[in-house]
Amino acid sequence: MILKKKVMKKVIITLVTLLMTISLSSCYDRSVLDDKGLNYFMPVAENVQYTQQNSTDVTLTWEIPVEIPEVFKRPIAVQIQVVENDIYKDKITLSNEETSYSFTIDPTQRYRYIVKLVGTFTDEAQEKGRTSSVTSEGVVVKVE
Repeated sequence: MILKKKVMKKVIITLVTLLMTISLSSCYDRSVLDDKGLNYFMPVAENVQYTQQNSTDVTLTWEIPVEIPEVFKRPIAVQIQVVENDIYKDKITLSNEETSYSFTIDPTQRYRYIVKLVGTFTDEAQEKGRTSSVTSEGVVVKVE
């Protein structure tokens, strides 16, 4: 009788754990999580590319789109995320609409640079209780 209770208890615990795991890992809509309730979107950087002067010097270049919504203050910031061998290493923010940035790299490593534009709302467009900036989708450049 005691053995039967122990077995039943383990079965119930296993079923409850399984049900909780399934309910917590069920499908979800990522767009709902990502939505900040804003009706404004920052366009992506255009013509993102790199030039390599030698084995250790790389320059990223891009263009700021002409059509930036007027709800964003100028100058637009540019954010560059640096990924070395699939490990996030650094985030660089340029605040004056720069259109290039140079890096020194280790030629034995693989690099990915993710270029994003960041717009800060004007005082008139800023909604109380909402984020003050919007970041564009990233444009990925691989240097291998």
